Amino acid sequence: MRVKKRNDNRNNFIKQASILAVSGLLARFLGFLYRLPLTDLIGDEGNTIYSAGFYIYTFLLVVSSAGLPGAISKMVAERRAEGHYEAAHRLFKVAFAMAAIIGAALAVFLFAFAHTFAALINVPEAALAIQVLAPTIFVVAMMAVIRGYFQGMSMTTPTAASQLIDQIFNAVFSVVLAHTLYNFAMDRGYVAINYAAAGGTLGSTVGAIAGFMFIAGIYFLSRKDVAVEVRRAINKRKREGLEPYVERTSYLIKTILITSTTIIMGTAIFTVVNMADLAMVLNRLEVAGFDESTARSLYGQVTGKFHPITNLPAAISSSLAIALIPAISAANALGKHKEVRDKINTGLRVGMFLTIPIALGLAVLGPQIVALLFPNHPDGGTLFLWGFASIIFLAISQIATGIVQGLGKTMVPVYAALAGAVVKIASTYFLVAIPQINIYGAVLGTTLCFLVAAAINCVYLFKHTKTKPDVKGVLLKPLFASVGMAMGTFTFYHSTYFLMGNMLFSTIIAVFAGMALYILFMLLVKGFREEDVLFLPGGKKILAKLKRRSLI
Repeated sequence: MRVKKRNDNRNNFIKQASILAVSGLLARFLGFLYRLPLTDLIGDEGNTIYSAGFYIYTFLLVVSSAGLPGAISKMVAERRAEGHYEAAHRLFKVAFAMAAIIGAALAVFLFAFAHTFAALINVPEAALAIQVLAPTIFVVAMMAVIRGYFQGMSMTTPTAASQLIDQIFNAVFSVVLAHTLYNFAMDRGYVAINYAAAGGTLGSTVGAIAGFMFIAGIYFLSRKDVAVEVRRAINKRKREGLEPYVERTSYLIKTILITSTTIIMGTAIFTVVNMADLAMVLNRLEVAGFDESTARSLYGQVTGKFHPITNLPAAISSSLAIALIPAISAANALGKHKEVRDKINTGLRVGMFLTIPIALGLAVLGPQIVALLFPNHPDGGTLFLWGFASIIFLAISQIATGIVQGLGKTMVPVYAALAGAVVKIASTYFLVAIPQINIYGAVLGTTLCFLVAAAINCVYLFKHTKTKPDVKGVLLKPLFASVGMAMGTFTFYHSTYFLMGNMLFSTIIAVFAGMALYILFMLLVKGFREEDVLFLPGGKKILAKLKRRSLI
């Protein structure tokens, strides 16, 4: 596999982000699809057990590797931008060894203390699910470093492909293993729902192993090209009479730890909040007058329906954030401040013109979508009406976080996450206990959390870079088009349902009508720009047609 040379195209990150976004959407869609038969098997209460296992696993995964892709991509991009290819590759090797050691230690720790962790979050039934997830920490930690290395070289295809392979294996084996362990438990008189939840989490381990084997193979195939690139960099320095560019191992370890830890801290805060949320929401629902079983079912609607569905649009903003980190880092390292400012508004604008319509569409059609996807457990659709804004604020926060981290100001997102977490815990604690609000207080708390985090990140970002925010292009135009789309979608759905009485057909018609209306409204207000259209699959052809019709 040929290693890509450094690309100075200012909007190359849009291409890289589009690759990640497409794969991210497909991966999350696959991840969502397998939740349908899984939920059908274990129900809303079983989703609480399944999600509890993932919350604990995710926390230790964050500690071991969540900051590595961003940190490694940032540091590799900076070194490559300055021509230090040999330093970039050595950084990768040191980081890989660190990840393997830390990941192995945390995997053993998680397996050994699974019962303790499950008891801490008041879901002791999740212990088995936590144990089968333990090996995944070791595998994902190593995979994260390889992904970060490729991303630092502006090569997002290996990450994208490994994500898809991971989710394909995950989707298949989660369902198969959940049913297998369910039947195993039924035959022996065990609590079947606990084993089924563990089978679902075990699929994630299988998927991670498959994804790692694939991306490790890609790296192995590219080693010769990397070696050639490194030798050329060393020979160039010799010809220029310069000493070899060498960084001490201790310095690299320290830098990797500092950079990744500050990135990890922001993610870890939200992960801790999720764990606290689980125990707190269940308790506060009982305060509101619900019994334990009902409380678990209500929270299962959030973790099994609201979160998986809202994770789909989050793939877009997280992809932009991943692509922006090395792009911003490289431009900033070379002192290209105007390019940095351009990328800030471009990243936010692309994120908003894709995220806002999805959020408002879910607000309008949430009950119908949930009823169609979960016919045996149709409750929970109204959560999207209460929490659709969280999708928008999460997208802004993710994109702004990626930019700020690319600038090297990695503690800013930590402060933003901490402030958001305080608001989330306080608001959820009080709102969920109100009987008339109950579980909706959890999604309202999430909305407030991301609003605060997004505001802090953006205020710092615009002030630090002296960037003038493109309020009209980033927010007003897509918001106007999305409101028009939402009204049209609502009308199309109810008109079609009144005439035909078929929910599935009416929902499909409304979705496609809404998409057409959104594009129409965006064209009317000239909401699309060239770089925005290029983000889309087949963007060049679409752009050419729009230009011929003077629509852009």
